[in-house]
Amino acid sequence: MQIDNIPDFMGEVYDLIQYVTGNSNIIRGNQSREVLPTDNDYIVYTPITQKRIGTNIAILHAEEVEPTDNAPEQNSKLLQIDLQIDCYGDKSFAYAEGLETFAGSGRCNDWLIQNGAGIRVLYASDPIDGTMIDDTRQYITRWIVTLSICLTVSNTDSIPWVEEVEVNVIPNEEDSPVPPIEQVGAKVINIDVVYPPKEE
Repeated sequence: MQIDNIPDFMGEVYDLIQYVTGNSNIIRGNQSREVLPTDNDYIVYTPITQKRIGTNIAILHAEEVEPTDNAPEQNSKLLQIDLQIDCYGDKSFAYAEGLETFAGSGRCNDWLIQNGAGIRVLYASDPIDGTMIDDTRQYITRWIVTLSICLTVSNTDSIPWVEEVEVNVIPNEEDSPVPPIEQVGAKVINIDVVYPPKEE
């Protein structure tokens, strides 16, 4: 078993925020001990939730190995991550609105693809006012937007070589809402499945 490469979503979101806002004072929330900028013109972004989208996708790469060797199987899932982006300072409203507007445009994911990013933006929430009072009891303007992104994570495992599998078809019971298999004209047989295909 091996864990495949996972996109650096924090780094890619950082690049996206910097591109949209032009601000380089961007801090990773809950992961940083940096002193906050004294001019109160900065942005903090923090992952807040994550969840899978749909079911796993399994792909068997049998064509990459010899017929009698174990084959690599890649299991992947689509992951949705929500990040809270807190924009501070006199330009905070412009930053938040700019992020929400760009995230809702077709240009956003085009830009990510052009820059080799592994994430895609799903949507961004409408900005909300989160003005707060700092340690000096002064008001600091803050606007908050939630950015929802998705990315694929996967791992690869080795699947043993299989030559033959027997599959039995079991008829339904008489009281089942589905008629017994003999009533629909089907024939119960044993099916031999051979993989990789036998050479003639």
